[in-house]
Amino acid sequence: LAAGRPDIIIMQHAPARLEYDGFPGYPLHPLSLQIQVAEQLSGKPVAAVTVNHEAMPREQVPMVCDTIHKITGRPTFDVLRDGPEGLVEALKRYIKPVKR
Repeated sequence: LAAGRPDIIIMQHAPARLEYDGFPGYPLHPLSLQIQVAEQLSGKPVAAVTVNHEAMPREQVPMVCDTIHKITGRPTFDVLRDGPEGLVEALKRYIKPVKR
């Protein structure tokens, strides 16, 4: 995060995962803690959450997105399933006009 110097963060989350991908035996920390740490390290807001729907029944995705939104207070999307439009709309408030 420090090297990337983001203006905002879009947090990717895989709700069905129990461990960090590629790190067997390392259980995922709660999403709320991951958001808190990312914001603390970067000094920037997590503006939205995107969902990785792997290992999830397709019909559960909307409910999971809604639950994450309610828990985190951040708009939540599965852009692979539903397209990027909702995410783009949610991020518009963070776009600054380019000075020429």
